Amino acid sequence: MWRVFVFVLGICIAKAQALHITNSIPFGASSLKVIFSSSVEDLALTPVTISSNAVYIDIKAVLDNGKKVYFFPRNAQVTIAQNTPQITRFVITNGNGLVYQIKLVQNNLYLSFVDKIPESSKPQPKPNPPKQESKQESPKAPPAPQKPVESTPSKPASSNPTPPKSTPPAPSPKPTTSPVVKPKKGYKVVIDPGHGGKDCGTLGVTKVCEKHIVLKVATHLNKELKKRGYITYMTRDKDVYLNLKERTDFANAKNADLFVSIHANSVPKTTKKSPKGVETYFLSTARSDRARDVAEQENKDDIDVMNYFSKQTFLNSLNSHRLLASNKLAIDIQYGILKKLRQNYQGITDGGVREGPFWVLAGALMPSVLIEIGYNSSPIEAPRLNNDAYQKDLAKGIADGIDGFVAKNF
Repeated sequence: MWRVFVFVLGICIAKAQALHITNSIPFGASSLKVIFSSSVEDLALTPVTISSNAVYIDIKAVLDNGKKVYFFPRNAQVTIAQNTPQITRFVITNGNGLVYQIKLVQNNLYLSFVDKIPESSKPQPKPNPPKQESKQESPKAPPAPQKPVESTPSKPASSNPTPPKSTPPAPSPKPTTSPVVKPKKGYKVVIDPGHGGKDCGTLGVTKVCEKHIVLKVATHLNKELKKRGYITYMTRDKDVYLNLKERTDFANAKNADLFVSIHANSVPKTTKKSPKGVETYFLSTARSDRARDVAEQENKDDIDVMNYFSKQTFLNSLNSHRLLASNKLAIDIQYGILKKLRQNYQGITDGGVREGPFWVLAGALMPSVLIEIGYNSSPIEAPRLNNDAYQKDLAKGIADGIDGFVAKNF
């Protein structure tokens, strides 16, 4: 009897210690956030091929909320189900022209469907139909395509005047070419410190206006991106008021590659809870009350602009390609911020990547995001947001996210 009791007790302890999947939330144009009971950053993921466009990944975890099936654009699909009592299986079906990416950040698994970037380079090898006509040349053809494939990664470096020095040793220069390519390429980033002038933004518990905090963070980000070789512009570099349309008109006039708007969140004093966390938004129709509330707060300073953007104009601006790029940019920036801040600070909360109808993003013709760098109403976060060292780490985290996005998408 005692042995049975010990055995049952052992099973109960094992279940309590097991990794659990507590929730899964679709967000953005084509992304899914899976929340675990503990950190999964060291989790080893091994995709197993089912077919040409489908894989499954088994994770040793207990699924708390039952089987879920999520549908995404272009027939992409994710099914999460308990395969065995200890194993949860993710079945991922790539959509037409899409591949999936997975990132593990603390307790969260982010899965996003993105465009097949390698296929955009395939049109170069496509002019190979002549090989079918000349059967004798077909054996000679295989080595020929291999050479251009190997040389394509070095093309960006070889197109610049300086990199030829590093081209002979192809493998070794890779770590040094990425920082060299960016200054030569000259990616343009417009940094938009929110509010300003007559518009204080949120007044935090430290009695400091949001407009001053975000301007300092934006200034640090401007310096950090310049160090890394980007061409940067700020919509404002002092305490002046700009309406929402002027901000995106500025970015469009500069022919920017990316638009990053920086804000600090807040909740009314009447709210019992004091939320905290970093959130990154991209333009879309809001799918949650929280996203709508944040959007209304950031939109309310300029009613005329909201009238200027009719509903039809707004909908027309939501082309899927730009939304997808903005979604990917938001994920990379959110990841960069969290990783950087958690190196030096405790209790950094992941507010997630969200979509919302932010009018400041509606007029931008390039991938654009709005970052809520923290809650100015939080007794914990407000003092940090006013700290210069914390502001610099925020800027470095945003820059790291931009680096990651550019490396993968440009």
